[in-house]
Amino acid sequence: MLKTKEHEDLMAMFEREFKGRRLDKERKEFWTMGRIYQDGELNELFLAYRRGYTFGKALEQQKAA
Repeated sequence: MLKTKEHEDLMAMFEREFKGRRLDKERKEFWTMGRIYQDGELNELFLAYRRGYTFGKALEQQKAA
């Protein structure tokens, strides 16, 4: 999912919900290590947000099968 349009869209949605926070991003080579945002707390929030998104997507795909 990293470096895809879907991931970029998810980041944009997350940033709209958390606007007003420090949204500086790490360089993309750090993304594979789970370091997306420079602010550690915000990064942890995003990782939880992404896990929730992925879980919801998996449930929907399971229902469709």
